[in-house]
Amino acid sequence: MKLIILTLCAIFLVGCASSPPQNLETSCQQDSDCACGVHITTGQCFYGNVNYVNISDQCPDFCTGIDGKFQTKCVAGICSQVRNP
Repeated sequence: MKLIILTLCAIFLVGCASSPPQNLETSCQQDSDCACGVHITTGQCFYGNVNYVNISDQCPDFCTGIDGKFQTKCVAGICSQVRNP
């Protein structure tokens, strides 16, 4: 019985430790989950999950780059800025 309990505890601990903590402010599942603008709390230019971005306040050089070739996209579950070719 003790062996079963120890085995279950080991499985539980391994399962909990295997997934890194997720930052909800930058997490996404698709490109439409991401936006660039001003962080709703700090008021600083920010790109991340649309729920944390005030898109009515824009930061043009920050969001699109000086040459206008950056886009905010979901890459591997994280909102990122990527350069268009």
